[in-house]
Amino acid sequence: MLDYRAPDLAERLAAACPGGAGLYVDTSGANDLETALPLLAPRGRLVLMAGARSRPVLPAADLYMYDRSIIGFVISHATVAELAEAAAAVNRLLAAGLLHPRATVELPLSATADAHRMLERGELRGRRAVLRP
Repeated sequence: MLDYRAPDLAERLAAACPGGAGLYVDTSGANDLETALPLLAPRGRLVLMAGARSRPVLPAADLYMYDRSIIGFVISHATVAELAEAAAAVNRLLAAGLLHPRATVELPLSATADAHRMLERGELRGRRAVLRP
């Protein structure tokens, strides 16, 4: 697993995918195309899922010289059928043991304020808070 906040993320990604990544999903909102595009394999795809206000530089040669593409994705535009298909795929991966949920911290619903403070202090990094009634 690679931490997107690591200062040497590009080098780590390049080492992990020496032939380039076929798919790069950017949820950071930074939309650093100058860093991300060279990490793609020929015909690789970059999916942007955040950063609506960003105005990144578009390195055109990194796109057309290698048949790479950039697409945007907003889950609220997905159809019911697309969401059902995605849910079925996730369930198959979970059932096969190929996908593992992140660690959770379970708290009673009455601890909602505590959970929020934990989030603000960065104590939930890599984990999810689950509030139970």
